[in-house]
Amino acid sequence: MSIDILTTINHDRKIFKGKYIYPVVSRRAGGLSLGINLNTNSACNWQCIYCEVPNLVRGKPDLINLQELEIELDYWLDQIVNKSFLNQYTENKTEFKDIAFSGNGEPTACKQFKEVIAILVKKMNEYKLNKIITIRLITNGSYMSNSIVQEALSLINNFSHEVWFKIDQVNEEGVKTINQVNLSKANVKKNLEAALKNSPTIIQTCLFKIDKKLPSKEALKEYIDFLKAYEDKIKAIHLYSLARPSEQSSKNKLARLTKSELEALSSKIKVLNIPIQIFS
Repeated sequence: MSIDILTTINHDRKIFKGKYIYPVVSRRAGGLSLGINLNTNSACNWQCIYCEVPNLVRGKPDLINLQELEIELDYWLDQIVNKSFLNQYTENKTEFKDIAFSGNGEPTACKQFKEVIAILVKKMNEYKLNKIITIRLITNGSYMSNSIVQEALSLINNFSHEVWFKIDQVNEEGVKTINQVNLSKANVKKNLEAALKNSPTIIQTCLFKIDKKLPSKEALKEYIDFLKAYEDKIKAIHLYSLARPSEQSSKNKLARLTKSELEALSSKIKVLNIPIQIFS
């Protein structure tokens, strides 16, 4: 297979020269995802031990060149909608599925998040994608209760959209170990409820071994007990393991779960009345 073919394993952005916009084939989106990277300085307020971003630093994104971002977005939408990008760079029958705020850090930490959303809305309308392509915000959730983030998301209320909200564990020690932040359960609750208030929300949970050990029974129970209060509000849970190697210092301690291990943990979480999707 050519190195230029995008797959769920090959997310190489070097073959494309944009600063903010990049295409990937996403296993969770089920096709081509057009990513918007607002963290070009690879700065994030979390530092998850499984993160695939090289040279990750703590912090917030640099200011965005909004004109450059709009030019890039226009270029890529034209390539995908009107030209042969899908045939040239993806395997047969790959479909354009979503536009996702993802990239090299937490997108909602961007001071111009609302302005970027406004540009996206403008371009989605121009290309008549507002009814057929989903906008996804892939987030650690830490800024969801911020009023500016809520105002930004209100701009896409009439679009197909989802918030993919990160919860690997709710136990404070577990969060500190995995996401390397001090985060109380009350804070997670506040931000999750802010997401659920206005947006279809999917919980995204990465499961893996640390020093050959599976997540503990206690951590799993606390996770289940926490989410139980939102059974009628959460759209789905995405359970997945490591797709590509971590770029963080603890990478040698981590191991991907087998399909059977992931399914075994999923069977315990299925006590929740929430649809579960497994990505192995």
